[in-house]
Amino acid sequence: MKYTQIQPATKLRPYIRYFGLLESNGRCDQIKTFKIIADANPGLVFQETTCFTNINNEKLPPLYLHGLTSSNSQKTVSDSYCNLIVCFQTNAIKSIFGIDANELTDSYFHLNDVVKNNLTAQLLEERHLNKRITIISDFLSQLITKNKHRENVYASYAVSNLNINNDDGLYRIQSELNITERSLQRMFKTNIGIPPKLYFRICRFQAALDHIRGRKFTSYTKIAHQHSYADQAHFIRDFKSFTGTTPKQFSQQANEQVINFPEWLS
Repeated sequence: MKYTQIQPATKLRPYIRYFGLLESNGRCDQIKTFKIIADANPGLVFQETTCFTNINNEKLPPLYLHGLTSSNSQKTVSDSYCNLIVCFQTNAIKSIFGIDANELTDSYFHLNDVVKNNLTAQLLEERHLNKRITIISDFLSQLITKNKHRENVYASYAVSNLNINNDDGLYRIQSELNITERSLQRMFKTNIGIPPKLYFRICRFQAALDHIRGRKFTSYTKIAHQHSYADQAHFIRDFKSFTGTTPKQFSQQANEQVINFPEWLS
């Protein structure tokens, strides 16, 4: 497996985290499984060759949009593959596509079902990566220009300033924005796609997972304490909920060249 990450043009960085190219090393001689880990980033995926199948063994479209992932899942592939990935910012769906983010949460949609386009044909006609990125960038720029739903500054503030190492993080955000708890929940549902407490849990889990990725820990108890889990058991329950596996198994079997989308080694 080969993976390349490319930064978007400056004007698109409020909407796009990065572009990624995921390619197989030649033909696959067996079914490969990729874990999908709960994260806070929706995305757009173009599959040039063999299409991945989801956990229900349904083939995913050549060009599809997916929302924020709030639980674990997986994809499989049985042949060579070449995927161009657009990783959006957490709260970008509403400002790009003009739809509520919760309509996409934990789901895949053929892009043409969300917005009419001929993007697949354009991408198939062009072979160069940089030109494909330009095609997608121009397409998204046009959508942003036409879209009447501009960035929600409250949602952006909440995403940027949430303190994941303190249980009162959400209450602090609510107080600083001077909004009610109900307003906070509506804002998260519309602009991020999930309730604020679940978003907090995912961000806290991702911060704890970074310690395991970097081997920067001495015990799971210390990770749990550092990230305001009640105890080690609480941390491991959340870890299994968001990855489908234990921290130990993740360390041993996850080949995570693409963050939150590791190839699972048997």
